[in-house]
Parts: sequence; structure tokens; C-alpha cells
Amino acid sequence: MDVYSIFADYFDQLEPGLGILAGALLKRLDEGHLCLDLKSFKEDNPEEKIPDGILDPGPYLSHDPSVLTPFILYRNNLYFQRYFLYETHIEKKIRQLITEGNRLRDQRIRQLKPFRPLVEELFGENAEAFLPALLDNFCIVTGGPGTGKTTLVREVLRVLYAINPGLKIALAAPTGKAAARINESMTPLREQIPGLPLASTIHRLLESVSGSIFFRHNEDNPLIQDITIVDEASMIDGALMAKLLFAINPEKRLILLGDKDQLASVEAGSVFGDLCKTEGIGSVLDGHVIRLTKSWRFDPQKGIGLFSRSVMEGEPECIVHTINHPDQALAIDTTYDHRLFCEFAVMYRDYIEEPDIAKALEKIGRIRVLCAIREGERGVYQTNRRIAGYLRSIGLPIYPASGFYHNQPVMVTANMYALKVFNGDVGIIRRDPHDPGNRLYAWFPGPDGELLRILPGYLTQWETVFAMTINKSQGSEFDNVLVLLPDNKDVRILTRELLYTAVTRARTRVLVQAPKNVLEETVRKRISRASGLTNRLK
Repeated sequence: MDVYSIFADYFDQLEPGLGILAGALLKRLDEGHLCLDLKSFKEDNPEEKIPDGILDPGPYLSHDPSVLTPFILYRNNLYFQRYFLYETHIEKKIRQLITEGNRLRDQRIRQLKPFRPLVEELFGENAEAFLPALLDNFCIVTGGPGTGKTTLVREVLRVLYAINPGLKIALAAPTGKAAARINESMTPLREQIPGLPLASTIHRLLESVSGSIFFRHNEDNPLIQDITIVDEASMIDGALMAKLLFAINPEKRLILLGDKDQLASVEAGSVFGDLCKTEGIGSVLDGHVIRLTKSWRFDPQKGIGLFSRSVMEGEPECIVHTINHPDQALAIDTTYDHRLFCEFAVMYRDYIEEPDIAKALEKIGRIRVLCAIREGERGVYQTNRRIAGYLRSIGLPIYPASGFYHNQPVMVTANMYALKVFNGDVGIIRRDPHDPGNRLYAWFPGPDGELLRILPGYLTQWETVFAMTINKSQGSEFDNVLVLLPDNKDVRILTRELLYTAVTRARTRVLVQAPKNVLEETVRKRISRASGLTNRLK
């Protein structure tokens, strides 16, 4: 008996007939949905009979969110109360930000007028299109890799700082890796804005309360910054988005950056994607979403640029076209050719043979194998073992073991603030030649170009990282990428968003290993998560 059946049985004992909906809702939550769409549930499960009256208000289900019950029914969607409140808070706070921004708009236009030449210099003919980022309290910037999202934000901050040299700024991202990338992209701005803060994780910005789901910064104790900019917002789940919005004073500004086509958050909710879908005439978000479509990294007529666009448009014909017409940037291998796998794996030689640890860290950051799954023949665990074994077999100084070993690449999987390493940070296990005990250390890139040296035993949550999941790769970029998908087209997580996210992690070249039928079915499927947010904001 699985957890969903146990959960269903529990509520059936309390309220006969409620269990079927309780179990289905819990399963949907685990699949990333914020609620159970009852219309879709009935259509997809005609054999399941929902008893008459079971959706009427009672001790366990309410139509009124002010009544404390486990379940809330709202607009034919069934929610756990907590997630209903998260969605409600997201809607409420976005409306507050937009309303307050509209009130301040005329004042801000007057403040901006003397700086119009700077705006035109920075934004050129696109100045009008980018005004929401300069004037509004709530703004979304969405675009694929290389479309200039962080460049736009740099220019926005230059203008706002020129208007107000006392501007207080916060930069954040869902993961430490993504925060580090913001810091890299903001380097050119640090001369123009002295004291520009380093980006942090959202959890650190909001100051998580140890041992709880709460944060020190909330509606009663909001952030003091005038503008908060959050990158990789597609990775933010419903709960965290609600708590982030709670911490923003309605008189301050929030800019969310992300790629609406990327994978949604691991936990429940696809808030960023829902918000991008909501924008349009008559919507609360009309005029508050900036869409960047021109890629400065990929040619839209070939290679990764053409393929990624075709994937997101749901065109499975792109698979056959790419198989028959590979180019230097993109190729598909439908047979899991071992020779091609080894040709990719041997590129790890560069970091292993590099004696300088800082340079070795830079080199390992150029390549990565991305897997859809963790377990199984083409999952992360087996692929990591396969690569380590191959590198050892060709004579490289790498000695796979059950724990830490020399030249092992590792990725931290949780924020460890005391060690200054964060979820997604990648390091190398190496002996320190200056250590008389010849001990192994974990080496990570630190702030300001320094190296962090940590005894491996202090790393409580980590994994080997020749290969990583596509989900974990969000917020990262590599020169060369090998995408490895399972040979079963029915694996639930295989969607066009997953494939799009994987191939767009590559800056230069990507090889995809998967059968043709698996890839075609992956392009046909898309992520669709149930929530009421889109309808609420229309």
C-alpha cells in the first residue's frame, strides 16, 4: 500500500467518500500541482465515483478559506488549505505591488525625465518597451538563454542609481550556483555602483528561521531594500514565492527574471510560468511582463537555437531533421554509441591533469553530463560510476571509492552557510601538496576569486558530479553538454521543457543520446501543472 492509499484510507474513516479526493490531491501535490482540478480529474478517471454531497461544506472541507479545514474548494479546484493560502497570498501581494506602483508612476516619470538621455543611450530604440522595469513596483523579465536578461537589469540599475545614489539593492536566486552567476554578470556594474551587494540565495535574503518553514523577513518585517531582483525565478515553488512576496513592502520594487520555457520548480507550483501566461489585455499583469526574444548566443536558424525553439513549439519533426543534419553545435545519437560516450567522458582529462586547483575548477565547469533520472542504467548514479571507471581505465589518477577520493568532482546539495558553500556549488576533492599529512580536501571557488579549502567530512550533503540531473543543472551553463535520456518513452518526467532546459545549458556544443521514439514523445509532452493563479489574475 502506497502513501496515497494510506492517506485516502485515513480520510475515508473520517468522512466516507472523501478519501478518493484526498489521495488524488496528495498525489497531484507530489507531481508539482498546487491543486486538484476536479473537472480534469473526473474526465481522466471516469471509473472513480465521487459521492454526492462530498464536496459540500463540512468539518473537513470548506468553501470559505477563513474556516480552518484541511481542504478548500475554490472555483472547482480542491486545495490543501496551506497551498490555497500560498496562492491567495501571491495574488494579493502582486495586486498590491502593481496598485502601489501605479500610484507612484507619475512621480517616477518626473524623476526619470532628466535622465532620458541616459535611458536612450542604454536602451536605444527599445526604451519604451523596457519602461516597466524602470517605473513599476512589479515587473517580470522572461527570455531564453543569451537574450540579455541580466544585461537589461544592469542597465535598469544604472538608471535607478543615477536617479537615487542612495538606492538600496538586493540580488537573489533560488540556489547558491544561480546567485554566483548573478555576481559574475554584475561585475561590470560594480565600478558604477559602489557597494553593490553580492547576490545571495532567497533563503539567506529572507533569513530562514532554523528548524521551521518561516523567515525573519515577512509581511510584518519586510525587506528594507528599495528594489529586489531575483534571477532564475522559474525555479521558485509556490510556497517560496508566497514568502518572498510577503517580504516585499508594496511601496518597494520587485523584478523577477527567468525563462518561462524552462523546467518548473521541483516542489509544487509553476508560478513564474503561470504569471507569464497570465499577461494580456485585461489581465492584472498587462504591461508588467517584458519578453526578450532575440538570442545573442544561439543562431535561431540552426543548431541549438533552432532545435530548442522547435522543441518548445512541440515539433517532433526536429528530431529527424537533427539526426539527418547534425552540425558542430548539436548532434543526436539514437543508439547510445559507447564510443561517443567515451569521447565525451575523456574531456574530463583536462581538469584531472591540471595541477592548479583554481584552473582545474574552471575546467570542470566547462563540461557536464545531464541525466533525466537518478536511478537505472542511464541515471546519474550509474553514469557517474561509468565515467569514473572509464577515466581510471585509461590511466588517469582517479581512484573511485565509496567515499571521497582524489580528483573526485563533488556537488553540494544543501546550503552550508558556515562553510560558505551552497546548494549546487561544484568542487574537487584533492590532496593538498602543502599538507604534511597528505590529507584530502574539498576545494571550491570562493568569493573574490579565493579558494575555499574544506575537510570533506564537514560536507554533510553532497554527490559525485561527472553527471547531474537536468533539474539540478538549472542556473548553470557549460561549454559542452551530453544529454542522456532513458530508453523508455513512458517515463513521466520526459517533457519538452526538460529537453529544452538540457540542451540550452550548452554554450557551444551538445550531444543528445536517446532513441528517436523517446525524443519524439518527449517533444510531444509538456508540463501542465494545475493552479488557480492564472484565472485569479485575469
